[in-house]
This record gives sequence, C-alpha cells and structure tokens, in this order.
Amino acid sequence: MKLFKQVILPLALSSMLLFSACSSSNATSALNTALDTSSKASEISEASSATITTTLGEQSSDTSEQTNIIASEDTIMSSIGTKPNNEKMYVHFIDVNQGDSIFIELPNSQTMLIDAAEESQADKIITYIHQQGYDSLDYVVETHPHSDHMGGMADVINNFNVSSIYLSPATNTTKAYENMLTAIQSSGAKTYSPMAGDTILDDGNLLIEVVAPKTVDNDELNNCSLVIKLTYGDNRFLFTGDAEKSEEDGIWTNIKCDVLKVGHHGSESSTTANFLKKVEPTYAVISVGAGNSYGHPDDIILKRLADKGVQTFRTDIQGTIVFSSDGTTISVDKSPSEYKASAETTITTIKQVADTTSDGSYRYVLNTSTMKIHYATCSSVK
Repeated sequence: MKLFKQVILPLALSSMLLFSACSSSNATSALNTALDTSSKASEISEASSATITTTLGEQSSDTSEQTNIIASEDTIMSSIGTKPNNEKMYVHFIDVNQGDSIFIELPNSQTMLIDAAEESQADKIITYIHQQGYDSLDYVVETHPHSDHMGGMADVINNFNVSSIYLSPATNTTKAYENMLTAIQSSGAKTYSPMAGDTILDDGNLLIEVVAPKTVDNDELNNCSLVIKLTYGDNRFLFTGDAEKSEEDGIWTNIKCDVLKVGHHGSESSTTANFLKKVEPTYAVISVGAGNSYGHPDDIILKRLADKGVQTFRTDIQGTIVFSSDGTTISVDKSPSEYKASAETTITTIKQVADTTSDGSYRYVLNTSTMKIHYATCSSVK
C-alpha cells in the first residue's frame, strides 16, 4: 500500500518543491527531493507548525484508514471528535470579468478563496471580501498559473492575513507569478503543492478534497488545474479551474455534485458530455466576461447544460452569484439564465435541415428555433 504524506513546508523548501515539479509528473517525488536537501527537514516541519496528513493506500471513505496529526493548536484540520454544526456556508462567485475568483464562507467560521482573477480585478476582490466582514483568509487556492486566475493573487495576499496557500504543481515565469511568490514569502503563510487524493480540510461534516491533477505538464497549464471538491453535509460543490478534456477524463473518484463551476469559462475544450455525465450537477456557474474576445461561453456548452436540465448562472449576465447551504438545502440569490440558441447555431441548423429535405420540385425548410416551415427561397432563412 502506498504511504502518502502531505507536509506544510517553510517557503524555502516549498519553492524548491514547486520548481522540482516542473520536471516531474509526481508531486510526491518533488516533495521527497525537497526534503532530501535538508537533514533537518522533519525538525523544520515541526517547528513551522506543520500538519501532516497520512493516508494509507488509495483515498477511502473509511475514516479508520486516515489519521490526522495536529502539530499545533492553531492548525485546524481534524476529523477526530469534531461535532458537526448547522451553520450556513456561503459560496460567492465574484464577477471579475474574464477570470475566476470564488470566496467561500465555510460553516466552521473559516474562509477560503479560490483564484484571484487578473491584477486589474484585485481591488474589487479585496473590497468585496472586506465588505463581507473579513480581514483574514484561512485557505487560498491558486488553481493554475494563468493570469486570469492568479494575476490579482499578490495584492490579495498582501492585504489579508493568510494562513495556508495551495498552489498548482505547475509553475510559470510570468511577472504575475513571480509577484505572487514574493507576496507568499512576505506573508509567512504555509504553502502546499497538492495533487489528486490530497485533503485540504476534514472537519466533521465538512470536507475539502483535491481530485485533480494527477500529473504535471508545464506545457499544459490548464490541465494542471487544482480541481477542488467541497462537501458540506449532503451538499457538494466542484471547482474545476480551467481543466480541459484530458484532465476531466482522468478523474475517476466520485465527483457528483450539486453545483459545478464550469471549466475554462465555458470553453468547448471543457465540460465534455462524458464529464457532465459523471458530475450530474443541478446548478452550473460560468465565470466569464461580457463580450470577451474568446467567444466564451461556447454555445455547445450552454446547450449541453440546458439539454441536461442544469440550471445555469453566468457572471457576465447576472454579476456576482451567491449560493448558500445549510448542509441539506442549497439556495441561490439569482434566477438561472435562460438558454437561447445563438444566431450562428440557428443558421447552421436551418442549412442542415434544408440539405436533407429537398424533394421533387418543391423544397421546404424547417426553422428548428421557431418551429416554422418556410419555402427554401424565403428571405427569413437566407
């Protein structure tokens, strides 16, 4: 059975882990490399109030196979003797134009931020969190090192007391990425570089797991996205970063959820039919900028969600969207957006029908959007 150890390292070692990950597809190997460079690694780990989560074998729902060792009283990551609570959890999908930033008020009074959009959106994120009444962040997640997900991270870290930071095992050489690393060093926050199977928090009926990535490829940063599954009681949320088909296909753990953060801003590269079948969400949220140059969200994805009966929400149309959960029931502060086929899709459908309905001297065309039949020469179908 494989023995997995997750260790919070001081920044000097965590930086080595990150850069070792550039040439390795296994975060555990990178971790071992970092630890081998110091004969006092275990002493440093204890001195820095590290939490070590030891899991025997593959991830299992049998809690008897998982042991959490608490190294200091200020570390909150325990699954032993924790009483479930009935406080509400709030998940805020902040409208940050073409990017992602999700602020979560956890039911145990802690907070979590997943991504921080572009640098231009940093002030908006900071102000929004302050308006909710917080000046600290317990968990900060950078899903992957693209600027529309971590460009504002340095400013956010510099403006809050941050306890723990979880970085994608993939790295980058951009100025925004370097600024983030500098901010982390100044913050003194504990750092992780997790992989699939790692646990961020296990606290009674509150569980935060990493379900991807399984491998690291710096040439495919989207597919090195940290995919986070958040479970509170009977309610489940899945945050996918910019994970595309190849990363989605590699997730085999149970990822059924109530709320899905749609991958890659609704791009056709993500949210495949197979992935949607595995997830079976009731709600979907697309974080996307109005009139963006990428054409996000793609109509194929919108139709795929609509065909599955998924209630879809979009920040470009509805602004910031807030879900609340008491562990049993989920509610949302907006009404879902209505799917309407794009003009391009309608025209394509008309042409396809026209090509297959020609018969004899008369030719008719069915407009599948209006369900009206026209002569092929009718101006409304040209």
